[in-house]
Amino acid sequence: MNPVNPIVADLVSRLDDNHREQFEERAAIMEFDAQLFRDIAECLALLDVLRRHPLALAGITALQYELDGETQWLVTTDLAYAREHLADICANEAAVLDLAEVIEEQYGGVAMLTTVG
Repeated sequence: MNPVNPIVADLVSRLDDNHREQFEERAAIMEFDAQLFRDIAECLALLDVLRRHPLALAGITALQYELDGETQWLVTTDLAYAREHLADICANEAAVLDLAEVIEEQYGGVAMLTTVG
């Protein structure tokens, strides 16, 4: 589904697949179940996704993966490249997660970044 409003369409085009799916689901529910006009439903759905995931438009993805029996996290701006890297080191991708939640839950709110490979 392509959003009606060009601003909403531009922002939605920047969402990753997971957030895009959430947007589409919420927009459809609001349009059909709440009987809102499509453009309003899409605006509200985008706001809801951004409320739940403030970094959704930042272009940053956090990946949880397993390597040698340990759970680790990888932060990337290029999901395809990160997945290639994980495959190269024989790691198993476990989940795509919200970066803010990973930093808060796994690192107590502060994390230090380093390069890989």
